[in-house]
Amino acid sequence: MSSLTTAALAAGDRSRSLPARFAANHLALLCLAVIILLALTAAVGPGLWPASATDQDYDAINAWPSVAHPLGTDNLGRDTLARLLRGLRVSLLVAVYVETLNIALGASLGLMAGYFGGWLDQLLSRLADMLFAFPGLLLAILVAGVFGPAVTQTFGGIGRLLLVAGALSLVSWPLMARMVRSITLALREREFIEAARAVGANDATILWRHLLPNVMGMVIVSATLDVAGVVVNEAVLSLLGLGVQPPAPSIGGMIVQSIPFLETNWPQAFFPSLALMIMVLSFSFAGDGLRDAFDPKSG
Repeated sequence: MSSLTTAALAAGDRSRSLPARFAANHLALLCLAVIILLALTAAVGPGLWPASATDQDYDAINAWPSVAHPLGTDNLGRDTLARLLRGLRVSLLVAVYVETLNIALGASLGLMAGYFGGWLDQLLSRLADMLFAFPGLLLAILVAGVFGPAVTQTFGGIGRLLLVAGALSLVSWPLMARMVRSITLALREREFIEAARAVGANDATILWRHLLPNVMGMVIVSATLDVAGVVVNEAVLSLLGLGVQPPAPSIGGMIVQSIPFLETNWPQAFFPSLALMIMVLSFSFAGDGLRDAFDPKSG
């Protein structure tokens, strides 16, 4: 009786729409709201709090939270709230940039390799194996060392960070490609693909009108789950000095700059660390909720 009840509940869950299944996961829904709030804060926050992220207040060195500086200041007297708002913008911008590259490269190549097979599939598999064997951080250091100065001089600190993030995405897109390829291999033999061929649909139509919509759900889920890792990687790059260059703020840079002052001014490290933790947890739980919504049987 219990197995019949479980099967009936699972069937009822699959019969609901995707938004309804996602909304049933209250934690994922809350995290999605937090992500939207973070994005809005990064977009409009620096305008609502116009304090400079680089100007120094020599009368408030290592100051604790106050009316003038709600989150305190750092060891140079710079407003922590202003720096945090701009650092949040950097983290989200890098996340969008990296995931856009991952989807553009990984989803497109995985879709074509899984559908056409043959030499294209073999080439993608060998290329993916090669990139998996190459340390991503070493590639980022190499790219930053060779191209970083020129990019920084032309586009500023954000250009250097995007350059390094792009290097990291070059070694992470094969994960997306392999996932899309495996799904495409299973879908290309399904009846609806055979029916599309029978009515005269060409390869491009089958790829973009029939296969892509069926893999896009898992692509979105994978990208959402990967954002948490991208945010952490951005912080690590900033910790290593490969990200946004001082005095421009980044969350990772704020954390490493505050470590020597933990005993005298721990809020200087607490607030950027809290922001990083909230971002990572929100994207992780929202990604889990999306995965369960797209595939109720996985729960």
